[in-house]
Order: sequence, then structure tokens, then C-alpha cells
Amino acid sequence: MPKTTTGRSSPTTLTYEDETLTDPTDIANAFNDHYITIGQKTTNDIPNVDDQIENDPPQTDHPPFELHHTSTQQITDVMKRLNRNKASDIYKIKPTILRDLTPILAPILTPTFNDAIDRHEYPDSLKVTKLIELYKKKNKTLPENYRPISLLPIIAKIFDTILNDQIMTHLTTHDIISPTQYAFRPNSSTTLALQTIINMIHKQKGKRKPTLAIYIDLSKAYDTISHNTLLHKLKHEFNFTDGTTLFFRSYLTNRQQTTYTTHANSDPGTITHGIPQGSTLSTTFFLLYINNIIHTVPRSKVYTYADDTTLIITADTPEDLQRLAQSELNSLITYFHSNNLVPNPTKTNYTTFFPNPSPPGLSLQINDTTLAQNTKAPLLGIIIQQQIHKHTHTVTNIIRKLQPTIQKLKYAKRFLTTNTLKQLYYTHAYPHLIGSIAIWGTDNPNKEYIKPLIRTQKKLIRMIANKPPLTHTKPLMNELELLNITNLYIYRVSKEMHPFIHPTDKHNNKNRPEHNHSYRPVSQIHHHATRLAANNHQFIPNPHQYKQNAEPTHTAEYLSQRYTEVWNALPPELRNTAAPNSFATALKKHLLLQQRMS
Repeated sequence: MPKTTTGRSSPTTLTYEDETLTDPTDIANAFNDHYITIGQKTTNDIPNVDDQIENDPPQTDHPPFELHHTSTQQITDVMKRLNRNKASDIYKIKPTILRDLTPILAPILTPTFNDAIDRHEYPDSLKVTKLIELYKKKNKTLPENYRPISLLPIIAKIFDTILNDQIMTHLTTHDIISPTQYAFRPNSSTTLALQTIINMIHKQKGKRKPTLAIYIDLSKAYDTISHNTLLHKLKHEFNFTDGTTLFFRSYLTNRQQTTYTTHANSDPGTITHGIPQGSTLSTTFFLLYINNIIHTVPRSKVYTYADDTTLIITADTPEDLQRLAQSELNSLITYFHSNNLVPNPTKTNYTTFFPNPSPPGLSLQINDTTLAQNTKAPLLGIIIQQQIHKHTHTVTNIIRKLQPTIQKLKYAKRFLTTNTLKQLYYTHAYPHLIGSIAIWGTDNPNKEYIKPLIRTQKKLIRMIANKPPLTHTKPLMNELELLNITNLYIYRVSKEMHPFIHPTDKHNNKNRPEHNHSYRPVSQIHHHATRLAANNHQFIPNPHQYKQNAEPTHTAEYLSQRYTEVWNALPPELRNTAAPNSFATALKKHLLLQQRMS
């Protein structure tokens, strides 16, 4: 496939702190200083941040956590998962070399890692970071227009994964992670987060209660984290033992960073704020850092996916909505500031879902900045529209993202085999087609909003098969064994439902974040035998059967009802398949057969 860029190229001129730099070493040092100090500079407007740590530790019911020894087998398992295609680290060590040397290195690393745990001291040699800058957009002479990519020592990433596995096992065993945090935890996904948020909005809108959602953007969230605040939380909120807290203090202290441009290397600099990105520990640390955010707004609902924060507010009247929304937003901003996190008011916006149009005079502010009201807001990879059940803008956005792949395939089909082109489809196009499709997709190909995406997929299929533009695609999809858009929706929805219908030890409701996947077989609803009960159908409530003064005994949320309809349409033998892998294989075969026969 043709390359869209000529590779990384560092700038030969850089403007930093009102000075124009042309010397390659000066430019590298400026980049390094920019990335090291960006967290502290971002928090300059927050007063007395470090003084806001509680003097009296809060009581915690969490059991103590203490790091323990690892084993050669555990290290071997981690090393076997190293990505061979990743770049070499600051020591010029490639992950593919370490992976090949696993049988030799794992027994050597085991006592080294265990000794560090015993001494409560993270090795200084593993606290060095190689950083490269990647151009994003706009002015190439400004460092803020370059994205930093952190390359930790490969051995450090192995050790961090071992440590993170121990922490996550403790957190999941004792159900410590916040129920409204959806990132980097077992049995969760962006789709699950979106389902919960959309169901919540749809439910309140159905009650005709004034409802809005505020999408809060945090500036440089991982870079602004206070080391003292994090360590305080680990010890007092999560009951990390003194020795384990001391170990992580060592982990955060005296970390060195060197920026490598394509022309020169900077001098090493010491990192004083933030958590090391590129490590599995950094994501877990962030989850713990904001784990108590759920208690900040008791009259509303706050959902988080790592640092993506969505605040949903419902009130009885439009006037109450204005007052409550501003009050809850103020509480959340105070929480962020007390934790050294900085909301960006220019990127924070909100959508009013009911009433529509928005109540006159509704206005929300962060400090002195009025927030933008948006009828279509990006959230976790899709576009949330004011009319919550519509997804036109999400589909349009997916088609836009697929255009570069279409152009590449148009060129590549002249040289590559069908099998190779099919692999490229799965690599570059398929992730866009299935990303949260359970939210925005449909099993009805006649829906107007989905037709442009169906046409786009057909265009991709013709390119894979190297056929002319007007070729009928149904035989091609059958030959290639590729599911069309509507069957992809059925496939992903069914897989989404399966672990809730047939829970296993790995996929069960324990430690899941908050969700609305509540399903009941018809056999549990009716006391007499019915055809639907005999076929193991899931119950779909009918709200119209209840009088206004009667409460339904069984309910299901908006998306859950749609999913249940899809599930009930599957053949009984498929719905009764409990093993996840067997279900997925049989489901795809069934959909391909249906696609061939339709």
C-alpha cells in the first residue's frame, strides 16, 4: 500500500518561550523541557494544589494490598506477549530480541524483580524514558503541535505488567474500582459505557424530564497528576501497605526523560509531575486517582472512561435544570482542581436532550467561560446527537475515516492478491465498521441513515475482489465470507448479549461496571407454558400494556429491548450455545448462510 507520509521528520526551526531555535540540540532540549514541564504549567492557575491533601486519612474498608514475589512462569507469560513490531527502547533493545530470549532471561529477571519488591525500591535503570515527537497539525515550529511518544525500557514494561497484574487482581477480587469507570478493567468496553449513558438519557427523556449531558475535557490529564496526591490515595484510600507505598514512591521519583529528534538528542531531564505513559501501571494509577469521583455529584450521574468524563443531569423543571447543572458542574470542577486536574472550558460542551429546543436562557460556565451548547457531540468514538436515537453524523464520520483506506486499496488492488487485500480490509476498514456498531447500527438495510455506509462497504468489497464499480456484491461477499453491515450489527449485538445470557467464570457480572443488560427468559415471566418460553426467548416488556397508575413489574432499557429482539430472532440451538467461542463461530456461520440465502 502506498505510504501517506515520508516518515518522521523533526523541525529544523522551533519557537519556544519567545525564542527561535535552529540548533538541533537546542531544539531537542526545548522539546524535552516542554514535555517535562507541561503538567506543571497546565496547573499554574490552580491555587495551593499540594496543600489540599487531607491531613487526617479517611477510613477505608478495603483490605490491605502488598506487592508479592513474582515467578519465572509469570514473567515468561508476559514476555511471550511482547509485541515484536514495537520500537527499540533507550538502550536500543528490541522487543523481538527479548521475546526470543525468554527462556534464558526469565529466570534471570525473576530474582531481580523480587529483590526490588523486597527492598521497596524500583530500579533507577528502568526509570529512563526515550521520547520522540510526532507532528500533529498546524504550525510546525511550535512544540505543542507535536505529540510525545514515550518509549519505556522493554524490561521496565515487563516489570510494570507484573506489578499491574497484582494490583488489578486485588482491585477486581475486592470490587474496588468505581462502578461508573469503564476503562482498562475486565468485562468492560466503550460500547458498554455508551449503552449505559444512552439508556440513561433515553429513559429520562421518555419521562419528559429536562435532561442534559456535559462532556468535560481535561487538559493533559496524565501529565498533571500530583505524585504526593497519588501516593496519599494509594496509602489511605486503597490501603496499600507502607512498604508497597514506599516502592511506588521510588517508582515515581527521579524518573529521567530524553527526547530524540531525527537530528539530535536532548540532555536528560527529571520528571516531577504526571505518571509515565506507555506503561500499563499508568492507566491503573489514573483509575485509582479519580476512583471517588462518583461521590462528587450525588444528585446527578458521572460516567468516566479513563479521563473522558460525562455528567448527566436531570431535573423536574427547566429552571431547576439550570440551577442543578451549574451547581453539580461547580462541584465537579472543584473536585478536579483539588486533584490537580484541569478542565478545559473551551473544549468542554453540553447537549440538552429535553426539552428540545433547549430552554431559553440556559447557560453553563466554568469560571468565567461560557460553555458551548452542542447538538452533536463526540463521545468515545461516536457522535451523540440531540435526537438520541439518530446516528446520521456517526455514520458520516465513519465513511470519512474509511476514505484513506479506499484510496489505498484502489492502488493496492493492482499488485496484491485477494487474500492480502482481505487482510488489509480487516486491518484498516473492519475496526471502523464494528466500532460500537451495537450503538449506531441496525438490522434493517432500508434505514436511510445506514445506506451510505452500505454503499461504502460495497465499494471496499469490489476493490478486494478487484471487480468493476457496478459489480453485484452479494456473490462477492459470499465468496469472501464477509458479513454485510446489517449482519455485522446482529453479530456484534449477539456477542454483546451472550455473556449476560450465559455467564462464565471469566465473563460474569462480578466486577462489571454499571450496565443495563438485564434480561429475563419468558419462562420466568409466565407461569404457564407458551411457545416463546419453550423456545427460550428473552422477555420484551410492553409498556403500553400498563395503565398510567400501574407500575410495570418487568422493564428493560431502550437498547436492551432492541438487543432482545435481535437475540430472539436467532435459532434456538444458537441461543442455547453456552460456550463463547463456539457461539461466535456458529453465529458467523449462521449469518453467512442467511446472507447467502436472502
